[in-house]
Amino acid sequence: MSNKTLRIELSILEKQFPKDHECFQVVMASNEELICRFINKDSKYTLNCNISPNYPIVMPIWYSESEVEAPFITPLIEELNSADGACVVASHPLLAKVRQFVSQMCDICSIPVPAVIGELFSLASSLQVERTDSDEENHEDMESNDSGSLVGAVGGYDPDEDEEIDFENDFEEDFDDDEMFGDDLDLTEGLPEDIGADTGITDENKALLEKVRMNARQEYLQGQTSSTSSVRASDRLMRELRDIYRSQNFKDGLYTVELIDDSLYNWYIKIYKVDPDSTLFEDMKRLKESENIDHILLHTVFDDKFPYSPPFVRVVRPVIKGGYILAGGAICMELLTPQGWSSAYTMEAVVLQISATLVKGKARIMFSQAKGESYSLAKAQHTYKSLVKIHEKSGW
Repeated sequence: MSNKTLRIELSILEKQFPKDHECFQVVMASNEELICRFINKDSKYTLNCNISPNYPIVMPIWYSESEVEAPFITPLIEELNSADGACVVASHPLLAKVRQFVSQMCDICSIPVPAVIGELFSLASSLQVERTDSDEENHEDMESNDSGSLVGAVGGYDPDEDEEIDFENDFEEDFDDDEMFGDDLDLTEGLPEDIGADTGITDENKALLEKVRMNARQEYLQGQTSSTSSVRASDRLMRELRDIYRSQNFKDGLYTVELIDDSLYNWYIKIYKVDPDSTLFEDMKRLKESENIDHILLHTVFDDKFPYSPPFVRVVRPVIKGGYILAGGAICMELLTPQGWSSAYTMEAVVLQISATLVKGKARIMFSQAKGESYSLAKAQHTYKSLVKIHEKSGW
């Protein structure tokens, strides 16, 4: 199966469930996202689907903005995201999942299931046969063409098919632990002199480093270390923060870091600059002009197992379509999951990789959203857990 499968599935869904369908409507369909609406009398329930570039090898992520007011939808969404069952091995998984959801919703609402729901697979088979015949005709025409051109040849490059992103290989570098970390920091020692010796760091950031370090030392000496922190994690985070303050990218204003309530474990990261040749760059210029917001805000949370467990990172604002941003602002990146994370990754490299992934995923800012609207932390956490669970079984 390939993206041709996806195009067939989307084509059928759009044709059979137009925006005026009395029961189930496809509001928007693209290679990256599917937005649907289930209708029951005066009630409307949304169904959203984020589609991976590697579909159908990687199954889509399903969620619904209607879960808050209609909690009965939650178990249905969990079933859609399950890596088990016949839907996963079906020849057209997207159609199978839609059929499953619509059938269950009709059963819950005690309304008839649309007849076309039972015909989706036969429609897909017919359309696939038609397209295969068309492809063969085109192939024969090309063989009789003396020009020798391979443009459009079967098996040739398809611009609609996104290049597979290998996050780990694209990102991984050779790190020397001793070079990166130096001698271990000991939070039981007073180290203001060490901070003062740091070159290339502003006095303001030196003062913040000293304040945070002394707070961590005091908590350690008094036995007040919380369940979400540890000496090892605090030690590494201090070094990460110090290296960021020294970084040329930080000094050039590509991004900034703000500690929430002076906590080493809770950061706001603001991305100010992306690839100037990208549509996201133009969107950020427009965002600055229209709403006086000149950055993409990320919320990053670390636990006591860092750097051996990944940070949780989500987009807070603006609302973004594409760019591998999922429900609630969760980020679909292998390196942010336990399967793809490495303790060798630095936080600056993570920030730069997120910025590059937004551009590579053709992220667009949703100006149609209400001004100042942001994502939900609870929704992002829920989506992230589903993402990790799915990829634990199906891989990346």
